[in-house]
Amino acid sequence: MTEKMNFNGRWVLVTGASSGLGKEMACQLARVHKANLILVARRASRLLELKTRLEQDHGIQCRIVQADLANPEDVDRVYQESVQQAEVYGVVLNAGVTHFGQHADLAWQDFETMLATNVTSVVRLVNLFVPYLLSKNQGGGILLVASLAGLMPVPYQSAYAGTKGFITQFGQSLYQELKGQNISITVFAPGGIATEMMESSGLSAGFENSVFLQDVQSCAAMALDGFARRDYLPVPGLLNNVQLFFSRFLPRQMLGMIARNVYRAALLKR
Repeated sequence: MTEKMNFNGRWVLVTGASSGLGKEMACQLARVHKANLILVARRASRLLELKTRLEQDHGIQCRIVQADLANPEDVDRVYQESVQQAEVYGVVLNAGVTHFGQHADLAWQDFETMLATNVTSVVRLVNLFVPYLLSKNQGGGILLVASLAGLMPVPYQSAYAGTKGFITQFGQSLYQELKGQNISITVFAPGGIATEMMESSGLSAGFENSVFLQDVQSCAAMALDGFARRDYLPVPGLLNNVQLFFSRFLPRQMLGMIARNVYRAALLKR
């Protein structure tokens, strides 16, 4: 499809909407694009607070679905409740968790939670929403929030990088499969963002106030712009694009060594 998406008055679902990039994208969808929203996250109180504020400030409609996307039953319920409440036009699959540290320190249960949240729930929701959006024939689309970590090796975030690498390849492949049909798939690959997840994982201690950390407002704006334009793989920020460009010419082992030194230094500051 070549025609831009128009979110005005349309219903857009956002997962991971209670904080960070998801919350900021929801705010900008309401304020800038005048979209109606289905807000999905684990923390119902935060969702209710956000719903109230967005409806009062921007005159849009919101629905909330409290769900833990590591739970398969909750994932299916997100789809069912969403399509029962509204005619969904856009789907932003942003929810994710990370681990920063030695891979051996990642408990197996925590890895399974990461895999279920970052990968399995995304594929399941894509499998449900693609035929739904095609049947509606509105030119809707899906935004998959991956990461720059899915495009290059990231020691000390090994499992997280693996999950984002899967999402990147999955989304890009699906983009080609569905090309020419009345739907679009966009994979968004940000670098580090100043969010609650950065803080809770300990990453912010090593990258705070550095050029490697992007503010969440500009990152969300670039994500939504790329989504609306149906871009293939938007990467926000000049530095991230420079890194990605030069990564094409450097040996993979050298890229890994550079990343190892940077992330090891950040780990020591935590």
